[in-house]
Amino acid sequence: MPRVINLTLPLYDHMPVGNVWAWDMPFQMEDITNYEIHGMRKHACKVDSEVGTRFIMKSIYNPDEALIGKLDFSLLINRDTVVIDIPKGAEEEINAKDISEKVEGDSEYRDGDVVLIRTGWGDNERFREMGDEYAIRTPHFSDDGAEKFAEVLRRKGSDLFAIDVAYIGNCGRHYMMKEWVKLPPWQRPPYPSDAAKAYLRNYTREKVVADWTTSEVLHRVAYTIIACCNCGSISRKRVKLAALPLFIEQGVSSTITVVAVED
Repeated sequence: MPRVINLTLPLYDHMPVGNVWAWDMPFQMEDITNYEIHGMRKHACKVDSEVGTRFIMKSIYNPDEALIGKLDFSLLINRDTVVIDIPKGAEEEINAKDISEKVEGDSEYRDGDVVLIRTGWGDNERFREMGDEYAIRTPHFSDDGAEKFAEVLRRKGSDLFAIDVAYIGNCGRHYMMKEWVKLPPWQRPPYPSDAAKAYLRNYTREKVVADWTTSEVLHRVAYTIIACCNCGSISRKRVKLAALPLFIEQGVSSTITVVAVED
């Protein structure tokens, strides 16, 4: 029998991935009916498009690319996937040397494969222990690492990659990190607060480029699944990957459920 491994972060109130940046609207769930009064339970959820484990289309940066409503779901079902280990700790970067040695140099990486990079950051429910620091201090790509990985993906014909870090980009290194994230929580009320909207009105394209250069490099070349967890439970070098986002017709990103299947 195939072994199915859930690689999806659980969604729970104010979980860290989707709770720290000025554009984040934290996940929250509230009961509408309950067992005691109604004999049944129903609840409402506030869900940001990039909360938890998420799928991001190329159209996040390129308006000429397709939205989720036009997505060919064969891209995400039963995909041949190579698992590549690049161990990283808090705030460490995946650099060009890592990509050359671990990805480009992997003899089992076949043309057209999905690449699943396993840093170890998503294992052992670290997200519960660290809270917001899990997102703020995540490993991520360096500028040269992103450029090198993009070049390898193009050459190998890989249109999708997955990774177990909370964010792939530079994590607001020049502006948003110090101007928003490092403030006390009561001084950065989450979107759609007036404070968050005011900050974003002044968060120009130039600041976005400076803060998230590596994100744009990678999102322009491949579809991405970010913030996987539990990847350490995968025991095979090669697996099948299956993932389904919410079918948001006009969406460029969505929270997603993703599994690895060991045959």
